[in-house]
Amino acid sequence: MGKKCRASLETAQSALHSEMYSEALELFGTFSSKCKTKDAKEATAVGKAEALNGLEQYSEAITEADKALDITKGKSLNGHFQKAIALNKSGDLEGSKASLEQVIALTENNQNISQRASNYGLLAALYERQLNDISSAQEFLNKAKQLDPNNINILIQEGTMYSTIKDFNRAFLSYDTAKGIDPSNVELATARVNSRLRMLETKYGTKKAQELRNKMTADEKVLVCEDLNTSKSLGLNDMNKDLFLALICNQ
Repeated sequence: MGKKCRASLETAQSALHSEMYSEALELFGTFSSKCKTKDAKEATAVGKAEALNGLEQYSEAITEADKALDITKGKSLNGHFQKAIALNKSGDLEGSKASLEQVIALTENNQNISQRASNYGLLAALYERQLNDISSAQEFLNKAKQLDPNNINILIQEGTMYSTIKDFNRAFLSYDTAKGIDPSNVELATARVNSRLRMLETKYGTKKAQELRNKMTADEKVLVCEDLNTSKSLGLNDMNKDLFLALICNQ
């Protein structure tokens, strides 16, 4: 896929991850009308399948999942996974189990260690996002880390998963491990800042910088300012974070 297609895909996937399923369907429709590669066709099919599962339109989701499997000759992990969810919700438990077994088999039979680790990461994301099964997601992340212990993206994913469920101690354990591997990683710096701010907003019940400044402890200010300054130095531009930095840290 070209640059414009990737940007269009990211927009559609963002709507999907935000559970804006009807909007995601429209965005994947727009994406598919302009992007015709094999990868684009698979991404469209699995994206629509996930959106349709979210809308509880399971027969249509199965149709889209089957399209992804046809395109990839049965090798689409996400296609099998979305079909498994649709079958499960439709009451076909045996069919759902068979589809999930295909996902595991495709992953474990992959001889490319790095790709296998990435596939475990994908499974973890799907279990977290669609099934709200953090325990299984962690099992897959553990397998990914065993295969590719220096894969910083897996560690960021793990940290963000725990940040999302507001287990911030676990989140920063993962982020700190990632920082030891690549302290200049922009995605890591962004994830740390977002999680640090989420932690403070959760603790003090406000998103207003002025109120947070008055409520935060001195140690909390040191930590959040360290993360904000690191992200700024690595090129992260975000007006809201810049305002927060100016109000809280540049005194």
